[in-house]
Amino acid sequence: MAGSPPSQQAPLRNPNLDRVAGMNLDGASDRPHGSAAGSHRGSVSGSQIGSRPGSRAGSPPRPSPHQSPTPAGGKSSVFGVEPLGYDPARENPLRPVDIVGKRVDLPADAYLDHPDKNRFTSRPGFNTEGKPIQVQLNIFPVKGFSSNDIYQYDVSISPEPTNPRAVLKKLWNSEPAQTAMARAGGVWLTDGNKLAWSSQRIERNEFRVTVDLDAGRPNTGRGGRSNVFFLKVKQSTTVRLQYLHQYLQGKIGWDNHVLECMNFFDHCMRQGPSEKMLSIRRNIYPKNPQSMELDRVVEVHKGYYSAVRLSEAKQLMINIDTANTAFWQVKTIAEIALRMFNAHKDQWSNWSWVEFAEQVRPIPAIDRQGRTVPGPSEAFSVLRRLQKLKFVVQHRGKMQGEKIYTIKRFIFDERYGREGAHSQNVSFPKKMPDGSIQETTVWQHYLDTYQFRLQYPKLPIIESTRGALFPMELCNVADSQRYPFKLDPTQTAAMIKFAVTRPEKRKADILKGFHLLNYANDPYLSAFGVQISNSMQITNARLLKNPEIEFAAKAKHNPGVSGRWDLRGKRFLEPNKHQIQSWGLVVCGNSCTKQEAEAFASKFVQTYRNHGANIGPNANMHVIIVPFSFGDYGDICREAWNQIGSKFRSFPQMIFFVVPNKNTLVYERIKKSMDCRFCCPSQVLQGGHVKKANAQYMSNVAMKVNAKLGGITCKVAGGNKPNFFQVPTMIIGVDVSHGSPGSIVASMAAMTVSLDKDATRYAAACETNGWRDEILQSTTSHGMFPPLLKHWMSIHKTAPQHVYYFRDGVAEGQFQAVIETEITEIRRAFRELNAGNPKFTVIIATKRHHIRFFPKPNDQTTGDRNANALPGTLVERDATHPHHFDFYLCSHVAIQGTARPVHYQVIYDDANVAPDHLQKMIYQQCYQYARATTPVSLHPAVYYAHVASNRARAHENVHSSQRESAGGKEGHPTAKHSSEREQEGGSGEAPPLLPMSHTGIPADRIAFMNLTMWYM
Repeated sequence: MAGSPPSQQAPLRNPNLDRVAGMNLDGASDRPHGSAAGSHRGSVSGSQIGSRPGSRAGSPPRPSPHQSPTPAGGKSSVFGVEPLGYDPARENPLRPVDIVGKRVDLPADAYLDHPDKNRFTSRPGFNTEGKPIQVQLNIFPVKGFSSNDIYQYDVSISPEPTNPRAVLKKLWNSEPAQTAMARAGGVWLTDGNKLAWSSQRIERNEFRVTVDLDAGRPNTGRGGRSNVFFLKVKQSTTVRLQYLHQYLQGKIGWDNHVLECMNFFDHCMRQGPSEKMLSIRRNIYPKNPQSMELDRVVEVHKGYYSAVRLSEAKQLMINIDTANTAFWQVKTIAEIALRMFNAHKDQWSNWSWVEFAEQVRPIPAIDRQGRTVPGPSEAFSVLRRLQKLKFVVQHRGKMQGEKIYTIKRFIFDERYGREGAHSQNVSFPKKMPDGSIQETTVWQHYLDTYQFRLQYPKLPIIESTRGALFPMELCNVADSQRYPFKLDPTQTAAMIKFAVTRPEKRKADILKGFHLLNYANDPYLSAFGVQISNSMQITNARLLKNPEIEFAAKAKHNPGVSGRWDLRGKRFLEPNKHQIQSWGLVVCGNSCTKQEAEAFASKFVQTYRNHGANIGPNANMHVIIVPFSFGDYGDICREAWNQIGSKFRSFPQMIFFVVPNKNTLVYERIKKSMDCRFCCPSQVLQGGHVKKANAQYMSNVAMKVNAKLGGITCKVAGGNKPNFFQVPTMIIGVDVSHGSPGSIVASMAAMTVSLDKDATRYAAACETNGWRDEILQSTTSHGMFPPLLKHWMSIHKTAPQHVYYFRDGVAEGQFQAVIETEITEIRRAFRELNAGNPKFTVIIATKRHHIRFFPKPNDQTTGDRNANALPGTLVERDATHPHHFDFYLCSHVAIQGTARPVHYQVIYDDANVAPDHLQKMIYQQCYQYARATTPVSLHPAVYYAHVASNRARAHENVHSSQRESAGGKEGHPTAKHSSEREQEGGSGEAPPLLPMSHTGIPADRIAFMNLTMWYM
């Protein structure tokens, strides 16, 4: 047998991680069943990288160190490859708090990088104006935990194995180790990696045992390699739970001692459930979970979210919720690939293995030298989504000792020509029984070694991260692997159908999950003195009074606790700013007939007039039809602009587009042309809605059109005094959106600024913000905010004295960066424009949490007919932080499922805003959202920023060919999957957006377009 290449050295660790977490806190079971190592998604599971080629009978073929199936000059998978996900150039290695924070709800002050940093705003008091009520929360109080010291130990193995987690699990459960722990006394807990805890201090602070993992087993044929390991357990620190008690009581600030307590508590809580069920970070999944297919490739599993939280009640709480996660279906890789191929295009939907094998063959392509060479086909590109997928091999001779492999790639090399790389032409040097080396194809190897004739020999060959070669049909997807991509619309609809449940059902599922976790009988919790209540917490809450809504002519409506109103007989508070003289409607292709379009246009004009629109007496909408044969949607926009402009002999003020169906590519193509080429507001309509011409639909469209043209739908009714502000006040909303997992697209930042004294209208600016960078870059902020500030001051004739800064999508670990980076840049803009030094109130608003409100048992007064919390339900106790200024507010009516409140956290406030005033302002302004007849769940400033950041994707300077698949139907383009798109970057500055301006467009129209609510 050929000798193995030298084992790869592990990357150097940050020594600062060793005390609290010289560990990966994913836990022993945070991976597929039977997985060797690594995290659950996409890491190398692993035997030693570069282990010996497949010489032993029964092993999969492996490329030789001297010959590889990779192209000449390509990077070998056998020698010198760092584990996937390892970045030796990483500038900011994970801190202990970052690792622990993946599993524990840590407070923002845990992430301060220096103890002398300013702490966040403390709670100034509680609400006193709302009606006192009680609601039930999905948190379970920790009735008590011991103040006894816990002893933390470092665990090391010698010699260091290639797969330390799997080996540690065997060593930990071995008889010598269990005997040593029993002799030491106490109950032992391990993180499955490098830490252990015990309730007892061991003699001389350490013990060492020698374990032969082959003891008592028949000859394993290991070729003389020893399977003897030395396990060393040495005390590293003492976890003093008294620190956690003192932090909850407010007697000390956050430090590493409290972090150690939380880390221990989290592992203690998870140890028992993870031994019986699959654990993935904060989620636990039963062995036979409730599941449903989302399509022919992906399925959803129902599990349970579980996390320990610090509570305002000066105690710990356990947050339990349902968790619905998409997983790959467990089938052969070949079957999954065929199903993905069938779903990729309509014309491929019924094709079989023969057509699939033909379509994945290379196609002619032109290289950089202008030569015609074999290139990957569109069907072959679909296979890229399977990279990093874990699989097992099951065939004759491989049924025992199941190993987990990871797909590195599907072999593609020009040298295989138009045939492509498949089992009958990909070969490797195989060691024969007589010791000789013979070049053998993958197909021949399986026939000779296992008498197995491959059914689909022309399919591509898988190369694993270990360098092994496998036919697709013999590889089964490993169990319980999360699907890492963004769900498509069909999958999303199926997921919602499965996941969305009414409050009563969700509460029942939560209680079921709590009983499955079985904390009451957990031996680890019991041994460490932890007691968890069996009942969900009932908290004292407040019900804020709903406002009245005011329309034109001071017409008012009181929605009460129903949270709904309609627009029948109501005129918008303010109509469009400039009288409409030139507008039109264009039918794209055969989306509807001209008669249907004209009927809709006539009814819409009348509906908009009834709502108070400012429309010229002879300004009827000009209707045209542009066939798809005319060109792409950019050409259709140009033709619509020219025809409507010629009809009215002026620049169009608004153009409607009727499209066949909902298609993101079509929508973004139209918006890019209308926003950036013609600087003209537009409205996209689906043909089905135009044909029905429903009155409510037209009123909903009228709200959007009115906002885009500078009008206001409604506002919170008030007297002669301002509703919310006593001094000139600006509200800013900021959100940053990112591409789906696995894609490399620029992050998109959006900033909205209120323009009027009632905060009913918001202008928005958007720009790219690096690559997956959540905090606003200085250049991004400085490019967006100053023009908005100038416009605000031109309207109000003064500078703002108070600024509310609402921020969405920021985790606790980034709160300090918001203050130090984003607010600093905003203040800088004020100074540079001589706009004074206003006071700031900085509020983080997030819906990414698992707190839910339920009515108390047998209480019908605090919920709606679906048992959801009433709009205005405010929770400031029990689920909130012990000291920080935060609260949960449910301001909306849930259309379906269980309402999710918004968590507002005030992290900075030099204006000393009273809780009553702040909470009332946030709640009542949710009734002013421009395109809704119901209060929204999130403050409008943040809601608009979120809408604008997604809408600005249409302004990316990217050619349509990078997003569209070839061969789509005329007028119905098909989007490429993110894995098929050309990689746009990932380092350096992201390319800027196209501006909403163009040569030949008057300056006043450009200014109006940029400062109106174009994003609605």
